[in-house]
Amino acid sequence: MSHQEVIHQLKQLVRRLRWLSFLQLIPDTLVIYGILQVAFNGQLVTLFSATFTRQQAILVTALFALIDLCVTGIRYNDRLAGKRLISQLSGRLTTPEAELIKQFERFK
Repeated sequence: MSHQEVIHQLKQLVRRLRWLSFLQLIPDTLVIYGILQVAFNGQLVTLFSATFTRQQAILVTALFALIDLCVTGIRYNDRLAGKRLISQLSGRLTTPEAELIKQFERFK
């Protein structure tokens, strides 16, 4: 892969990681919300105006946690791909390219 192709792929990866970081907030919030609702309610738990039994609410919260884990896995794989792309870069980097690498490294 040429130097320009690597930089282009890295730009796309940084954009995707930025989007995934924002997206990660949704399942994180859902898991916390589910845990709090299960912890502070009795046998009937209300999640988003829907009433569940305690066991069903725990299952729904576990599904939220599974979604959260999947998004975390996607982010982890993207970070590995970015590290591989950066390792392919050789020679002197321009200032925008060095800034792009710094942006990528902030997603750790």
